[in-house]
Amino acid sequence: MKRFTFFFAFAVALYLTSSPAYAQHGHGAGGAVGGVGAHGASGSHGNAGDSGTASATGPKSESASAQLSENQHLDTALTKALGNLVPSGGLATACQGYTNLGRCISAIHVAHNRKLDFFCLRKAMTGEALPSDDTTASACTVTQTNLKLGPAIQTLDPNADSKVEATKGTKQADTDINSASHSQT
Repeated sequence: MKRFTFFFAFAVALYLTSSPAYAQHGHGAGGAVGGVGAHGASGSHGNAGDSGTASATGPKSESASAQLSENQHLDTALTKALGNLVPSGGLATACQGYTNLGRCISAIHVAHNRKLDFFCLRKAMTGEALPSDDTTASACTVTQTNLKLGPAIQTLDPNADSKVEATKGTKQADTDINSASHSQT
């Protein structure tokens, strides 16, 4: 019995001492090919809309629009991958206010999938003003801002399963960003 107690106590002590150290290390490839961290670690741009505070670029954090402005190859590759889903004004303009490129691309997909106005969704997520040429601006009645993707979807489309839609948009964004990142080589 003493031997069992000793091993049990040892296993618990080992577990407790290793957990904090594990949590301090990165878990996943945060950067993309060529050192451009387009999308951060898996899930960093909002699996089911529950994230958004993770750095989009690893150690050096830039806004989504800055990443696109500074990396024309990424902008071009993502624009090509998204095709007709790119909002008016281009990706760099559409992603203004997003701190994470993945969240912006996820929102573009969700807006398309649920037939929501992207700029209204962006306003709910970032607080960024609607473009002056947005013809649906009068229909956008967002009162709460700085929401994560899931709650923003729920605000604009109460009948949607926001968790499912956020997860779907996030997966689509992951695919687009990975493809765009790999096409830069």
